[in-house]
Amino acid sequence: MTGKENDHHVLPGETIKRFRLYQPLLRLWMYKEKRNLTVSLISEFLGIPVQFVLEDFSHCPDWNRSEDELVEVSSLIDCIDKLLGEKEFKEALLVGIGKLGISLLKNETIAGSGIKIVAAFDIDPEKVGKIISGIKVLSMEKLESYVRQMHLKMAMIATTPENAMEAVEQVKQAGISVVWNFTPTIIPEKEGILVQNTTSSMDLVNDYKKIITRI
Repeated sequence: MTGKENDHHVLPGETIKRFRLYQPLLRLWMYKEKRNLTVSLISEFLGIPVQFVLEDFSHCPDWNRSEDELVEVSSLIDCIDKLLGEKEFKEALLVGIGKLGISLLKNETIAGSGIKIVAAFDIDPEKVGKIISGIKVLSMEKLESYVRQMHLKMAMIATTPENAMEAVEQVKQAGISVVWNFTPTIIPEKEGILVQNTTSSMDLVNDYKKIITRI
């Protein structure tokens, strides 16, 4: 089978490939606080024939839009996530940019699991604004708006042990539902949030698989 079945809906293989191209564009659009766009604009940006884009989004429930009609970006993101069945757990933000955080940003094992760190946050003003492994470090004050605009659901915690619990509370309040904890502090699960505690760099891929199987 070339497609992917989700809730008894089978997507063509080519549609899946194009959905994965649409995702970064749509998230960037949201991050720039642009709430709407047209199918023709997606076509123009990505060089994909507009009829293919229309056909792809026809798999979304109650889809009935023309190529030049404005569509809410958030609704397109939600549709793609639901149809792919991934809920964006292939992308995560990182909190804490000390030695541990920097090692995670550069860790090829994490990349091998398929997960991608797309944003980094720290409370230290001297670290904010720095670019590490292509990721710009942002202030914790921007965490909530970033999470909601980019529809992220997973956070990796690499703070100092004494700040770990506070960091978890902050990401939870921002809308994060999965926490992958790399600090020595064992974080218990709470209502509305799944926690995976990792104590060894040798366990990264296996622990990520545990997260996915529990979602």
